[in-house]
Amino acid sequence: MTASPHDAPLPAPDQAAIGRTLGLLQRAFAERDATLLEEVYADDADWVNAFGSVKKGRAEIVAYLTGLFADGNFDAGTLVSPPESSMRVVEGTVVVVSAHLQITGQLLLDGSRMPMRDNFSVRVLHRGTDGRWSIVSEMYMDANREQSYAAHS
Repeated sequence: MTASPHDAPLPAPDQAAIGRTLGLLQRAFAERDATLLEEVYADDADWVNAFGSVKKGRAEIVAYLTGLFADGNFDAGTLVSPPESSMRVVEGTVVVVSAHLQITGQLLLDGSRMPMRDNFSVRVLHRGTDGRWSIVSEMYMDANREQSYAAHS
């Protein structure tokens, strides 16, 4: 993960704690193990996926992802390469992490394969009074290849 050059570096313990939180998130998706997410999301986190599902709170997010991870259509997808991510320090207790990844092979409800997903996400992490960093807001979106603006690039 890269930090923006004009962002002040966080202390090493904070960097390690953020890395742990994001590592658990990545591991949960890779292993399809939603129980790992209990330590990732804040109690009142908000979450929106690329298909418009909106969830509020850790329990609701983890319950949704438990079902998603067990779904064969979702499970058919594989990462093309590890996610590319960057972090911006908003202030000492808040960071924003942007990520980009590509997924191939995911299936639709009718059994057809989706085109390769070009997925972007934004996560807001907050350090609690206990020093633990958790995701308080997360949103995913897939790049739309259709264009409505002539100067789109």
